[in-house]
Amino acid sequence: MGFEKYCMIKIDLLKNHPHTIPALANIWYEVLGKIWAPDVLIEQVIERFAGHMNDKDLPITFIALEGDVPSGMCSLRENDGIRPDLTPWLGSLVVDPKYQKQGIGKMLIDVTVDKAKELGFKKLYLFAIDPTIPEYYQRLGWKKIGVDEYKSHPVTVMEVEL
Repeated sequence: MGFEKYCMIKIDLLKNHPHTIPALANIWYEVLGKIWAPDVLIEQVIERFAGHMNDKDLPITFIALEGDVPSGMCSLRENDGIRPDLTPWLGSLVVDPKYQKQGIGKMLIDVTVDKAKELGFKKLYLFAIDPTIPEYYQRLGWKKIGVDEYKSHPVTVMEVEL
């Protein structure tokens, strides 16, 4: 029997932990921004997530914490920059690389899906820039509904029935 690291991850609303926004902005930038949105400055990300500290009105962001250390986040938004006719959107799902492959992403997706249901929505949408990601969401029950473009990148648009 080998020694296994076991972390206790808690999912909570960003509004209960506003002090984590700079660290989460850095995770977002390192995992997503640097590659897919290099024109977005960390200061803009911090400002954007400062507006996500809600629990009933969109946008709502959930965060993953190990103790007091943020390890990831996921947002529920009215729109995510494409297809304004579709709402709401799951966006900014990021997990710090040190915490990946532990199920944190799925925990964040599940709580975001539950919140969308609780708010009375019938479907939830997302888009995946990274071409390897749609397969992950398909395993979780999401369906591809099209291809679009975001910041000159082709993106796979997906939905899930709530």
